[in-house]
Amino acid sequence: MKTTEINKNLIGRRCECIFTGMMVTGVIEDIEENKYSVNVKVHFDKPQQWGDDLYTEDWAWGRKTDEFGTLHHLRLLADEPDFRTMTVVFGEPISRIDRSVFEDVETWGVCSLQGWVNSYESVRFVSINEHTAVITGEYNMEQVKEWLEKYVPVKSLKTS
Repeated sequence: MKTTEINKNLIGRRCECIFTGMMVTGVIEDIEENKYSVNVKVHFDKPQQWGDDLYTEDWAWGRKTDEFGTLHHLRLLADEPDFRTMTVVFGEPISRIDRSVFEDVETWGVCSLQGWVNSYESVRFVSINEHTAVITGEYNMEQVKEWLEKYVPVKSLKTS
């Protein structure tokens, strides 16, 4: 992609990007822009090993002056029929939900809302701000929606 094609509306979209010379798939998690470059943070579908380290995310970047960088390898994937996106605005800050709902780690097996949602197979939680998250996934989205409505304060929930 070109630096001029990047905008915040891409957050939550599935994509393919280059990581250590290989094309990997994931979900766009964040976008940063400064005077010189545009950067797109991609959360990988599967952790990627490089040497002794495992990476779950990386930044694709492009220099504005000449489009140099890894961003030109990034491409959006066509939305799959069963792939859905849910934008959730919570009734209180996500950090407060983490402290109140997930206070007992042994009960839930995780210590955060993001950890709980990501524990569903094929589902990813991306926090946009302190009250909003984009959740993407395939076949488990209805269960995630029901769980959220039952256990956490939801101000609004929009699916697409």
